[in-house]
Amino acid sequence: MPITHECASPDGRLRFIVIEDDGGDVSLGFDGFAWHTHADILAAFSKTSESEAVEQFVQDLLENRAIIAISRIGDKIRDVWITDDPASEPSYLAPDESLELRYWDGSKWVGD
Repeated sequence: MPITHECASPDGRLRFIVIEDDGGDVSLGFDGFAWHTHADILAAFSKTSESEAVEQFVQDLLENRAIIAISRIGDKIRDVWITDDPASEPSYLAPDESLELRYWDGSKWVGD
């Protein structure tokens, strides 16, 4: 599947990609990790076209309006995702798992 858009975080720790498959399905996520979303889902929530929804989602990420969650077991990253409810994320962790909440530029989320 061809990558249609990719961005590396300023600190080089994350790579966000947008992929369109042969059937036209567009998915967005962090390279190498399971979490992802789809353009049709974003469009349904935003009540816009898929292309507009993808553009807005990516801009929110790149302009530090989206909060990124990074879970680790030891020093190994388990998954990376965008969270709408960062305060609740710790309640979903396994006992040996840690969580980092941050923005695209690497600055830490400190809560509202």
